[in-house]
Amino acid sequence: MSPRTAAQDARIDRTATAVGSRLRSETAGVLSSVGKLRIPEFVLFFGLIFEGSMFGLPIPFNQVVVVGIILLAITRRPQVELGRLQLLVPLLVVGLFYIGMISMFADPSEFAFDWKRRLIRLALTAVLLMVLASGRIDFRSGLAGLGVGMLFNAFAFYGGFAPDNYGGYLSGFFEDKNVAGMAYAVFGVLMLAVVERRWARVLLVLLIGVLVWETGSRTSIAALAAGVGWIVLAPKLSVLGRWLLGIAIVIGVSQVAEDYSQIGVFSDREGSDLLRSRIDAASEVKVHDAGFFGSGLGEAYVVFDDDPGKVWLFHNSYWTALVEGGWPWLLIVLGVTVVFALRPFTRELSRQEIVAQAATVTTLICAWRLGEVLFTLQWALVIAIALYAHARARDRSMAGEPSADEVGAR
Repeated sequence: MSPRTAAQDARIDRTATAVGSRLRSETAGVLSSVGKLRIPEFVLFFGLIFEGSMFGLPIPFNQVVVVGIILLAITRRPQVELGRLQLLVPLLVVGLFYIGMISMFADPSEFAFDWKRRLIRLALTAVLLMVLASGRIDFRSGLAGLGVGMLFNAFAFYGGFAPDNYGGYLSGFFEDKNVAGMAYAVFGVLMLAVVERRWARVLLVLLIGVLVWETGSRTSIAALAAGVGWIVLAPKLSVLGRWLLGIAIVIGVSQVAEDYSQIGVFSDREGSDLLRSRIDAASEVKVHDAGFFGSGLGEAYVVFDDDPGKVWLFHNSYWTALVEGGWPWLLIVLGVTVVFALRPFTRELSRQEIVAQAATVTTLICAWRLGEVLFTLQWALVIAIALYAHARARDRSMAGEPSADEVGAR
């Protein structure tokens, strides 16, 4: 055997040894992470994918799960002190009181939804936000449960065990392809906060991208792309740079929506887009008629004279807020979102805070065209993780510790 061949064999052996060591290390890391998962959080968050009613319940099953998460959380101690961030509590209380009063004294229209049930749902969302923000729930376990739940939804859908309400577009237990698209996009971006290895993050983005694409929700596709782009670019930018990136995203998404919304696989959407245009036109009229203070909860719908028995919900969450609670309600919801999650004036951000920013960008884009997005379960989870990530980064900075790379670490 020549010296050259022996040297080549030695290199091959060293490479194989290095690869084997790396695989063992990665496998051990994955198993260690799985072993640290908390079963209650995993199971409860898995249940959040079920938007419809089950077991004869008069409300969506995931609302029951939200109550379960809250009850579990109040048995745990907070893991962080929110400090000045607790100002969010009176702000939410004032906002809910305001919109409750508006709804109580408003004269409901013919097809208005029950404002009391909607107010209870908003209140539960606010409570969920605050108990999650204080770290009473392990985010890593919860997001793992969500991830497995979303995969289960896809497998069940293509296996014929989950609802198919949109002609083959992925909806499943979310029951609506746009709700599914938003959930996959927002939760998918959020899961990047607890995935440490680069190869795993790339794999997650590719997988979530395929699932969002399968929902056929163009807005969700654009929102996911914007969120991932934010994670890639924002850490390299200054505060001004992030502002410019945000402006570029708004312009880019608007341009794509206008010029490329009916090309390729979306070329058959002309009929649905015409219907959406009708709904938008009627919604805009209703926004104008609602005035400064809004018309009360449950009023974000339209009906058409040629089909008076059919109720169509708004496709714009900002208009929904304006119709239900007017400018005060919209400014409160947007103020909470921007100040506590987007944090547009903060210079130094941890990786988890960047991910929370990206999820906020994803949520705000979804709110533009997907109806009820603001003050929902997805929105609450984004705000909660943003608050928790900021509190952890602040505590570590005060203690002189390096920034942690995981949300929910104990």
